[in-house]
Amino acid sequence: MRGRFTILGTSSAIPTKERNHPAIYFQWGGEAFLFDCGEGTQRQIQLADLSFYRIDKIFITHLHGDHVLGLPGLLQTLDFHDKDYVKIYGTPGTGELVKLSTTRCFYINTEDLKVEVKEIPPTEEVNTVLETDAYRILSIGMNHTVDCIGYAFEEREKFKYDRQKVKDLGLKARHFKELEEKGFTTLNGKKIEKHQLGEFKRGFKFTYITDTYYTENIFSLAQNSDYLVLECTYFDEDEYAEAVKHLSFNIFRTRIYPRLKELGVKNIVLTHFSRRYKDLSMFQEAIKKYKMENVYLAHDLMSFTF
Repeated sequence: MRGRFTILGTSSAIPTKERNHPAIYFQWGGEAFLFDCGEGTQRQIQLADLSFYRIDKIFITHLHGDHVLGLPGLLQTLDFHDKDYVKIYGTPGTGELVKLSTTRCFYINTEDLKVEVKEIPPTEEVNTVLETDAYRILSIGMNHTVDCIGYAFEEREKFKYDRQKVKDLGLKARHFKELEEKGFTTLNGKKIEKHQLGEFKRGFKFTYITDTYYTENIFSLAQNSDYLVLECTYFDEDEYAEAVKHLSFNIFRTRIYPRLKELGVKNIVLTHFSRRYKDLSMFQEAIKKYKMENVYLAHDLMSFTF
């Protein structure tokens, strides 16, 4: 297992007894990220037996209350836990929200907790938000009533050696050291280049898209995802969904799902359900009826490992 993500909340604008406001806790290696931070996120983190303290980066999709009302309280808790640094990424206005929360409203002690904010304007092309040697975070603008962005976590490609070739050649540790440092090694007087011994394999990709109506940007960001967490606020209220800039299951089934499968998206997790649906049986029945493979309905505290 390289990582895990836990869906902390699956409701839309108003939480229900069963569904909390949106947030996803994403773990990879020794890091933990939070995507959105709706009201009640702290309690969900505890119920999922996860750690506040490990969160170093928070990615906010947009500034509607159901996606950010938990942020001031979480910052206060991180301060109480003697956290010294956290970085927040979000749409324009995120910095003002944090400033108000830490100086004028809740007086969170930012002398001890350094909160850095990077604002990300929505774009029509995939944008690199954060880049390390091991992974990068991507974003793109969505089609909502306010500035809104989707995010993707993408591991860098990794070189995978062909075990049989390595075995046949009898390569030793010193050969691998040279291959990594120089890109080639020498065996019995013969030069062997690294690319001859294997190939680069695509890394894991996770995409989170919420609060949007249909847009081609969904596909630009989500292509080749191992997991896509996608909003599905309504079932068949297509006209209303368009008016308020959300997705319905009908729109997902007819216009989005077929394209996602063509673009190599392996697993799709639907979330952000309207409180009007006391249960999701109609969604589940439709998934079965239309034989939609690897489509899941999220529930609070649902986890996936990879």
